Amino acid sequence: MKLNEKKINDFFKIINEKKIKSVFQPIVSLKTGEIVSFEALSRITLESCTLNIEELFKIAHTIEQSWKLDQLCRKCAIKASQQMPLGKKLFINVDANILLDSDFVQGFTKEYLKKYHLDSNNIVFELSETTSIEGFEIAIDDVGSGYSNLNRINHTQPEYIKLDKELIQDIHLNKDKRTMVEVMVNYCKATHYKLIVEGIETKEELECLIQLGVEYGQGYYLKKPVDNFDDLLPDIKETIKKLYNKYKKTLDIPTIDSLCHFPCTLKTYQNINNAYQIFEENNTTQRIYVINDEGHYLDYLKRENML
Repeated sequence: MKLNEKKINDFFKIINEKKIKSVFQPIVSLKTGEIVSFEALSRITLESCTLNIEELFKIAHTIEQSWKLDQLCRKCAIKASQQMPLGKKLFINVDANILLDSDFVQGFTKEYLKKYHLDSNNIVFELSETTSIEGFEIAIDDVGSGYSNLNRINHTQPEYIKLDKELIQDIHLNKDKRTMVEVMVNYCKATHYKLIVEGIETKEELECLIQLGVEYGQGYYLKKPVDNFDDLLPDIKETIKKLYNKYKKTLDIPTIDSLCHFPCTLKTYQNINNAYQIFEENNTTQRIYVINDEGHYLDYLKRENML
């Protein structure tokens, strides 16, 4: 990043005068419309400053001041989160560059949480690089973006995976994006990761994601980042509930008992013609359950994918 004197002066003025504030964007259940967590985002409050927060972190890395900026942002977020409703988690973005900063102090966050009588169990660190932070839950951010590496997930073993907004934009118009998200939904179910999608900006995107079985989301359509912890607008919450109920029957995971008695099953050795015949003979059936020779459930084949 090309730096000039004004940018550097603005950077240190922001640090020294603590010209940073926190805003919060909710992470919402796409089943109930309830807020389950809040992501803390930093905003610059220095007047006449043309930098945005992304540029500020790039400057910090260039001049080896990542820890000072990260520390300031984290302090603001933790202090402001005292007003967060009980039972919610706070997602805090962590710049992996701080681990390379000579001023990095391990244990700072726990000490600061203790100061404000907050519990580390309610803090989730969002990482966009492979980083290990003991004592806190981890969320891998920006999965699906241009520079994302899925190997990070296997290495880090996070509690949460967040899909990048580029993958979500106009997903209802893009078959490839829908397929990728559906793969991630099934992957997270199999590995017990919690999947969160970012960047929901339209009702059409929301409906498509609910139809695909995504459980959690955030974005401007649901609620923009604000400096409080207010609930979603009633009409947005109601929209989520209605859309989920619309697709609930096809999203519900079957019980073991229902699978044992379900008539539309295929053995792994049967071919695609057998599947087509089952769908032809059962007009209302949307899924065929695949079982092995011992009768154990393996997966399912959806009518729309078959066709």
